[in-house]
Amino acid sequence: MLNLAVGFLTNKALITQEAFYHSFSNQFEYTQIDEFYSFRQKSVWIFYILLPFILVFKIFLVSICLQTSLILNDFKLKFTSTFKIAITAEFVFLLPQLIKLAWFLLVKTEYTLTDVQHFYPLSALNLFKIENLSALLIYPFQTFNVFEVLYWIILAGGIKQALDTDINHGIRVVFSGYIPALVLWVICVMFITVSLSPAT
Repeated sequence: MLNLAVGFLTNKALITQEAFYHSFSNQFEYTQIDEFYSFRQKSVWIFYILLPFILVFKIFLVSICLQTSLILNDFKLKFTSTFKIAITAEFVFLLPQLIKLAWFLLVKTEYTLTDVQHFYPLSALNLFKIENLSALLIYPFQTFNVFEVLYWIILAGGIKQALDTDINHGIRVVFSGYIPALVLWVICVMFITVSLSPAT
């Protein structure tokens, strides 16, 4: 529910008609931009409906990865336990969304939709100028961020607590289960990026 609320706030506060003008005024007439914006506002409810399902599916996949790693490391833990751990860890990703909201409302008040899309606080992407980067590298650099590392730590801590064991065991489970899956996901996104933009 919190993810849905933050998503709603971001849409209302940041994805404005003015942001559309800043993004497309060099390419389209204002009447066309108004039509784009109107269409988006009418169809955004699809995002609100899908978001909870996407979130649950992600948590389910993370739980599967943790369960697989637990089995490979000769540990036993109920699926409901790993699911709860994944839910708890997921809350950390609310922080970058809230920081993004505050950044564009209070600091960078004139922005484009691309600015909003590419901005990820405390990520490796912040170390580079986006215009100098290949589109292929944007998502990997966004993914490697402080909040992702915190997510790993919370997962490892949750596994450690659930197993009543050493934190090193929790770290081993996360590094042998979740992180390889994350790397595979990033590679898939990069492959899709190359497929859609062969010139990058």
